[in-house]
Amino acid sequence: MQFGLRQLIFMLLLLAMPAAAYFFVFKPRTVQISEAQRDIARKQTKLKQLKAATKNIDDLGKEIEKLSLSIDLFEQKLPVKREVEVVLQQVWNLATKHHLAPKSIRTDKTLTMSQYAELPIKLVILGDFDGFYSFLLDLARFSRITRMPKMKLTKINGEEGNMQADVLLSIFYEPQDVQGDLSIAKGSHL
Repeated sequence: MQFGLRQLIFMLLLLAMPAAAYFFVFKPRTVQISEAQRDIARKQTKLKQLKAATKNIDDLGKEIEKLSLSIDLFEQKLPVKREVEVVLQQVWNLATKHHLAPKSIRTDKTLTMSQYAELPIKLVILGDFDGFYSFLLDLARFSRITRMPKMKLTKINGEEGNMQADVLLSIFYEPQDVQGDLSIAKGSHL
């Protein structure tokens, strides 16, 4: 039996087939399998967390009802668009109650979300630090949902305890009533 060039090429092709199968079939498939296993492990972890979270809940219906009541409580703290001016007046009155002098109040651009809107208000308040601290405590007990993302306090030169506060106060309200007002107005034109 002669071993020639043809047989050598044939033998090399036969040996190259398993190597090509490894690089083009088995290795990519192994990567896919390991990714699928990691995904399964992640999902099993989430299922275990869900099981642990729901383990302490005896009645899911009661828990949903309890959470719905909490949501209703927060929605009651959201004024409608028409009441935003009332909330601003309450903040102003709260500042004057604590012997602070509101120097300026400017509203910024309203940020509208799907179920609520946020009205940022820039306040500049002058007065005694103790009064400002009491103002902040009363603002924390405010009947409406508010937040204060920014605050800058500056000591007024020459006067002990007096300061200027530059505050960004956000008031949340329900924007849906604006659409309701438009539909009422359209109905009255007919």
